[in-house]
Amino acid sequence: MAQLRIQQLFGSALTETGESLPPAMRDGISRIINGPHKTFRYMLVTGLLVAVSDPRLNPRCLQMNAGCEGAYDARSLCQKVIVPFEKTYLQGRLGASNEPFANKTARADMIDGRIHVRKGLDTFLLETICEVLELIRQGDSALRKTAFVYALSVILKRPANSATVLETSPIESAGLGANSFFSFFEAHTKGVAAVAAFFRMFYEKGTKVKVHPATESGASSREVGDIDLEFKDGRCYAVEVKDKVFTDVDVSHACEKALAAGVRKVIFAVGHSGEKAKVSRAALVDCWADRGLELSFLTIAESLGVALAVCDKGGRREFAMGIYESLVEMNAPAEIRELFRKTFQETST
Repeated sequence: MAQLRIQQLFGSALTETGESLPPAMRDGISRIINGPHKTFRYMLVTGLLVAVSDPRLNPRCLQMNAGCEGAYDARSLCQKVIVPFEKTYLQGRLGASNEPFANKTARADMIDGRIHVRKGLDTFLLETICEVLELIRQGDSALRKTAFVYALSVILKRPANSATVLETSPIESAGLGANSFFSFFEAHTKGVAAVAAFFRMFYEKGTKVKVHPATESGASSREVGDIDLEFKDGRCYAVEVKDKVFTDVDVSHACEKALAAGVRKVIFAVGHSGEKAKVSRAALVDCWADRGLELSFLTIAESLGVALAVCDKGGRREFAMGIYESLVEMNAPAEIRELFRKTFQETST
């Protein structure tokens, strides 16, 4: 049945936009498929396929002996249906793996919080796949069909025979000089990724650094700022990243949005072009303090400078990886990821 369903629905993938899906599901599917982890991509597509093939089965299940209602063998389904389908029709766009479920992550019984992954992006993506598949499990047949076809459409936009940059090429020592970091962001204004990586480095474990997807419109976003910092004690900070010239009105708009969401701290991270903005910083800080909101400003150059100053070579490598993970999370265009590879992953000769 699963093999028949994927054949039946594949033709609709070229025109499916996913607009009818809940934003959290649509963005989650895109994050997983465009993310740096092959295993998560295969787990998601397998769960979505089983959901459109047999509604009695639980798409979050991985093992037949999981002990839940609707248990099935996800590894077997992936191996027998998805792997050959990928070779024939997808040109390796999921990752070109012959045994996608062979690693430790996919050997769990269920896709849930008990799966051990690294903190940061890995944990965020695991939470995302759990959320998407749980929405699918509770959804009707129309939702399941649209979600699966949308996933196929996202897959088809990936480069053929490609895993991801980080899976195939390590960060090179030659790319860890300060000039690499500064030139990458000053020339191409990708400050959101730099600032997100900066906060991930310096805040304690348990603080969630959530990056706004670059393709998500402000009207539909559930985020408060370009980056949201969520702390274990319930506090939330909103971070606005301004790579272009901005005005007092832009600052006030961001602060109003934060207050409406119950956030009491807003940080404006200003890029190279934004530093030219003639903004009344001191007056704005005082004005919003009177309304109970703490407003502060920092420059992306300052955050990069601090990060590079305190990091040894290993720390810089982790910082660069954090930048790439942020680019993935915000759905940065493929050309920006390629620029990252050329800047940080190709050894100078």
